[in-house]
Amino acid sequence: MLAMLSEMILLPHRHFGMPGSIQKHTLVYTVVLGVILTAFFDLSRIAALGIVFYLITDVSIHWGVLRYLRKDIKANVWVPASAIALDLLAVAEQVFLKRTGGVEPPKGAHDHHHH
Repeated sequence: MLAMLSEMILLPHRHFGMPGSIQKHTLVYTVVLGVILTAFFDLSRIAALGIVFYLITDVSIHWGVLRYLRKDIKANVWVPASAIALDLLAVAEQVFLKRTGGVEPPKGAHDHHHH
């Protein structure tokens, strides 16, 4: 996908003096990013970052379809709009879980002992 976006000049790309195709460059960038993330974060944080970046990318692509390509590709408005809404719902869920994580339920909320 990155190669396609770079070839369409929608995503800037620099060779940094490396030989080879853009696919090989993308692989090198991915490996370097993975090594850096692994060195500084634990697996759960890397996964959380991946989710955030995926959602940002997905919303951006759907917004681009709505804003710039809808008429050219004859896209139904409800498809990218509902995808954006579902992505934002996932973001809201992540925010909710992060804010309520580790919070104990009120005392007696889970006491279902029968005497």
